Amino acid sequence: MRWFGGALAPYGTAPRPEGAHALWQKPDAWVVGTTVRQAESEGGRRLAVFGPCGATDSELERLARRTDLREFDAAATAWAGSYALALDDGTGSFFLWPDPAGSCPLYVAEIDGVSVWASSSLALASLLGSRPDTAWLAAHLVHPTAWTPGRSAWTGVEQVPPGHRWTAPRDGAPFSVPYWRPSSSVWPEAVDRLRLDLSNSVLIRVSGREASSDLSGGLDSSTLAAYAAQCGPVVGVTFHPKGRESGGDVDHARAVARAFPSIRHRFMALGREHLPFTDLDPLVLTDEPAPSSVTIAQLFHQFALLTEEGASVHLTGDGGDSLFMPPPVHLADLARSGRFVRLAHDAQAWGRLYRSSPWPAMAAAWNAPDRLGGASIPKPWLNRQATTLAESVISTDTAPDGLGYADRHLLSEARYVGRTAATEDQLAATYGIEMHNPFTDARVLEAVLSVSAAARWSARRYKPLLTDAVAGLLPSEVLRRGSKGLFAVEHHHGLRANQASVLELADGRLADLGLVCPAVLRSILRRAVLGVDVPWGLLEPLLGTELWLRASDTATESVRWEGRQ
Repeated sequence: MRWFGGALAPYGTAPRPEGAHALWQKPDAWVVGTTVRQAESEGGRRLAVFGPCGATDSELERLARRTDLREFDAAATAWAGSYALALDDGTGSFFLWPDPAGSCPLYVAEIDGVSVWASSSLALASLLGSRPDTAWLAAHLVHPTAWTPGRSAWTGVEQVPPGHRWTAPRDGAPFSVPYWRPSSSVWPEAVDRLRLDLSNSVLIRVSGREASSDLSGGLDSSTLAAYAAQCGPVVGVTFHPKGRESGGDVDHARAVARAFPSIRHRFMALGREHLPFTDLDPLVLTDEPAPSSVTIAQLFHQFALLTEEGASVHLTGDGGDSLFMPPPVHLADLARSGRFVRLAHDAQAWGRLYRSSPWPAMAAAWNAPDRLGGASIPKPWLNRQATTLAESVISTDTAPDGLGYADRHLLSEARYVGRTAATEDQLAATYGIEMHNPFTDARVLEAVLSVSAAARWSARRYKPLLTDAVAGLLPSEVLRRGSKGLFAVEHHHGLRANQASVLELADGRLADLGLVCPAVLRSILRRAVLGVDVPWGLLEPLLGTELWLRASDTATESVRWEGRQ
């Protein structure tokens, strides 16, 4: 078995067979997007760590000397941060450990019998001359959080399953085996774990750096800004509509900034030029469609502001809602375990929260648990071909054995957020900024999964696990919040302002692939122009995917590889 590889860093390397040419990637824009640390030991053993990792250099050097793979399995989640491991054992075998939360993904491909790996699927696609994978696109549109084994957004490029050890033996075919499963703890222990892991996750990213953080006034971003402020000066960024500088989220953000003098509070007024669907061309090509594709005008304006402030690392609260505010999917676990009293109690609480009958939720717990997680929401704009193709490639095999339905749902949601957050990091890197999402770290995910799903869910308390973990850190008015601001109205305004260009997206690449029904999509968009409520959470990924497809023709130009001895 011959192989060599590369990574999304100017100095990322991988072992290579004697006399072969290693492949070194030279990205122009993403140099700051990935942190790579290396350690070596006798016998030609080499270890590389991708992403922010709390290990010291001496700890990595000791790890590089180990020969028991189980020690590497443990090390893959031993430290704070979001990182992946790669090991050349010096004898011709190679190993990869992508993180369990999926926030530091790794990809593999094969070229003329040679296994190649990278921390970017786009990097490998540029090497292979790959095109977007139609089956993966269908799954992405039908069920975004589902796993598609052996695939990525690009044909011929495979994402290594999160939480699995990928092995390329000296003799034989590569294979993957799981190395991780979450542990259990009682509520007070989980609270302490979460508090420590979040604090450390922020610490390793911002210490000694010019840092900034989202400061929306919500619980997630406020937590990160507060922890960053304990490490040193930090720029806190708050968005608000032009002409509205008080009330709601803005007041809560001010309360956090007042509580931490090291926060330099900056407000960003959003006007017509920042509306969704503005300045959609040209789109920066990323590993897969980025969640912020249709709000790129606001995002790039934020990056420009951070550059002016001198920030080199920026924290976001992405992933917080998935971890701490789950839908009532735990009802399915209650039904299957025979906890009928708790099932009835929680279904009634859910009904009161949303002013609906509890009976549909109870029925779904028995017969259609996917409905509790939102997977069965109708998507009339998709053709039957999209559904059929998606079902042919979707799998649930990456979750550890023994997990309940709610834990599996949380894990798939968290891995989707983590993987797509990596595309946002690639966008930030075009401005020389590292974007980090501590809520997608493996140890943070482990802390959440360590308590039962029924304990994590509450119709009476907003994000109870996180609220308990940051008690005493944030102002009481922020802790007592029961919701956060919504911005659907901005999407309606943005669609009206850019109606012609958005409607044109309906007759695009996705329609050509037979995945989208243009007439239905145009009808829904026209209703949205009139102010009719539409499922923006489903339409945004669809439109973002169309934009990504139109930029995909530049894949071979986006990344350059050089052969070196």
